[in-house]
Amino acid sequence: MIELKNVSKAFEVGNNVVDSLNLKIKHGEFVVLIGESGCGKTTTMKMINRLVETTNGTITMDGKNIKDISPYELRRRIGYVIQKVGLFPHMTVGENIELIPKLKKWNLEKRKKRAMELLELVELPGEEYYDRYPRELSGGQQQRIGVARALAINPDVILMDEPFSALDPITREQLQNELLKLQEEIAKTIIFVTHDMDEALKLGDKIAVMKDGKILQYDTPENILKNPKNEYVEYFVGKDRLWRSPEMLYAKDIMDKDVVKVGANRNPAYVKELMKKKKVTMVAVVTKQSEKPQQIIGYVTALELKHANVHEIKMKDIMRKPVYCINEKMNMVEVLSYISVNNLKTVFVNDKEEMLSGVINESDIINIITDLTVDYDKEEVRKELNNG
Repeated sequence: MIELKNVSKAFEVGNNVVDSLNLKIKHGEFVVLIGESGCGKTTTMKMINRLVETTNGTITMDGKNIKDISPYELRRRIGYVIQKVGLFPHMTVGENIELIPKLKKWNLEKRKKRAMELLELVELPGEEYYDRYPRELSGGQQQRIGVARALAINPDVILMDEPFSALDPITREQLQNELLKLQEEIAKTIIFVTHDMDEALKLGDKIAVMKDGKILQYDTPENILKNPKNEYVEYFVGKDRLWRSPEMLYAKDIMDKDVVKVGANRNPAYVKELMKKKKVTMVAVVTKQSEKPQQIIGYVTALELKHANVHEIKMKDIMRKPVYCINEKMNMVEVLSYISVNNLKTVFVNDKEEMLSGVINESDIINIITDLTVDYDKEEVRKELNNG
């Protein structure tokens, strides 16, 4: 674990670039530092490998103060990838990757074997790329070599300072995807600096939103999107970004939790009175309360009750079937697809115990979409939903 306690950095007396910052990063976490230019994110990262020394506070790695480790030894234990890659132009790809292992006095055979393994890992076959020079590579390929070099001695920690910001959008997205795939395999602790919120949301297990040398919110991407801590975080994230990241919006976030439930043996008179009292136009028919989980078996609307005046009729006799149910953890993309494929106006939601926990109506989806995409009116959204 990496921990920063009350860390400050002032390049000029009384002018803190980083101000009493506290941060805990667990082993194997992908943490993104994000903020506007000058917020202190890069300085914070550089203090971790002592490229910049702290003015106040302590930084520990696995419980040991990094100031008790020589800067050179510390940097050899931490991988570092920067925006401009920093490959040595007079060295081959193989020599660039093998630089730190060579300084660690690995023999030639061991160095080359590791370089070839890493080239395969970043999807640049060693037979083709080992003897090339950086000038013979594209920008995206050079960044892959930069990542390979950072992994050369298998460090537990990798620092990445806006590594993809100078690349074209297509190459950038490809490398983001490859980095996520790579992280699944290697499970390193990664601290990644960016000014791009979309990139942060895509890559990070945790995101630290910074301003004026302080962390305003340190949280999961989902919580930062749904529960920004203050107006600045909300502004920086962007109010419409949740809709642009619908995979982070779940059924439980948009469902109506106050779904009215009745037993299968209830009579129409009782249900009519209940619907009037609760001001609803539909009730869910569920199994007996003593049965766990309490599952939905059908539903009744005002239309069924309109023609059910005989006292002996029960809800089980007039309820609509089949019932379409989804899980609370289904994301917005999956919900919309499910509704469209099954041509539904209503879908019920179950919790992890398969117990009915809510309902989603077409109006709920239209409201959430129009709240998040203010440029569209509800009728336009409705047409789009109906067109599938």
